[in-house]
Amino acid sequence: MIKELLRIDLREEYRDTFFADWEGRDLPAQHRFVPEPDGGVRMSFSRPGDMPNEAGLVIESGTGGNTWWEVEGWHPPTSRGIFEWQGKRMAVWGGTEFMRSLDSGDSWERGRIRNAGDLIYDGLEDPNCFSAILITQGIYAGRIVLVSDFFLGQEGPDGEVLASTYTDDCGFTWKTSKVFGAPDPLPAGPEGFGEPAVVQLPSGWLWMVFRSLYGELWQCVSRDGGATWGRPTPTGLVSPIANCYAVREPTTGATVLCWNAMVPGVGGDFRARHSFYRPRTNLVFSVSHDNTRTWTVPVQVEAEGGQYPTIHFAAGRMFIMYQSSPANAKVGWHEMGLTLVAYDAEEVLNLPAWTPQTIEPLIEVGLVRQWRAAALM
Repeated sequence: MIKELLRIDLREEYRDTFFADWEGRDLPAQHRFVPEPDGGVRMSFSRPGDMPNEAGLVIESGTGGNTWWEVEGWHPPTSRGIFEWQGKRMAVWGGTEFMRSLDSGDSWERGRIRNAGDLIYDGLEDPNCFSAILITQGIYAGRIVLVSDFFLGQEGPDGEVLASTYTDDCGFTWKTSKVFGAPDPLPAGPEGFGEPAVVQLPSGWLWMVFRSLYGELWQCVSRDGGATWGRPTPTGLVSPIANCYAVREPTTGATVLCWNAMVPGVGGDFRARHSFYRPRTNLVFSVSHDNTRTWTVPVQVEAEGGQYPTIHFAAGRMFIMYQSSPANAKVGWHEMGLTLVAYDAEEVLNLPAWTPQTIEPLIEVGLVRQWRAAALM
C-alpha cells in the first residue's frame, strides 16, 4: 500500500494567518495550484465571485507542502489554472474571463471567454466550469480547452448539458463544441451530466469524465482537440452525483482520476444525507497507463467527507487537495477543512494494475460495475 508523505488541514493550520480573511467564507479546494518557476509548489487563492484585478493570496512551499509562506508582488487572478505556451500566458477565471500576457508575464490584459451560450446557443446561462487544460502534443498543441456544464433551469431538479470551448490564439478568438446531454433513452434530469474534467491522453485524444445521475461516472472522448465529442458511455466506476477530477501526469502521460467511490443513496433531495448526491465519502484515486481502459487498484485518500478534489504534480510528489468534513455531517461550505495529502510520484506511477482477483471485491460491494472501459479500446 502506498504511503502518505503529508496530511495537513491547511485551513486549520493557517486559520489565523493566510486564511484569516476567509473566516465564515467558503474556501474552495479546486484549481489552486499554479506553476512555480523554481520547481516548488505554489497555490493562488481569490474569493469566489466576480473576477478581481489580482490574486488575493499566493502561497508557496519549498518543503514538499510541509510548510508554506506568502509570495509577495502582483499575481494574475485565476480559479482554473495558469497556462504558458511559447512565451504566452493565460490565467483562466471560472469559465467566463481570463487574463493574457504576450510577453512572458511582464504585462497583462483582461478578456472574456466566449462559450456555447455566446457563440451558438442564445439563452444558456454562464458555464459552470471545473476544468481547463493546455494541449501540449500533436497538431493541437498550444490549444487551451475548457469543459463546462450549463444548467437548464435550477441545479438539482432540472437537467444539464455539457460543452467545450477552446482557443488556439491565447484568447483572441474562441470556438465551441455542440452541447450534449444524456443519450436516449436515459432520463435527462435531475442533473443528468455535470461538472466535467478533461485530460489529454497519451493517444492524443481528449478524455472528458463527469458526474452523472446514473450511479457512476460517465465519459466521452474527442479526437479533434475538443471540437467534437463522441457518444457518452459509462466508466464502470460507481459514484454519486459528486465532482471528480482528472489530470495528466506530466512525465509519462498517465491519467490520474480522483472521485468518491461510494454507492449513492436514493432520491433527488440535494440536502439529504443519502441521495443521488451523497454520501460524498470514500474519496479515492486511481491511475491509468493505457488511455483509461484499465486502472490501478483505487487508493483511499479520505474515508470520511471529502469532495471537490484537485490533483497536482510537483517537487517529486503528487498532491491531492479537497474540502473535508466528518462523514455525513451537516457542515456548511464555509466550515469545511482544506485537506492536503501528498504521495511520492514514483510510487503513484508504480501502483499495481487491478486484476480479476483484486477488482472482484470492489465489484461485489458495488463500487465497480465492469472490468474495463471497452468504449475506449
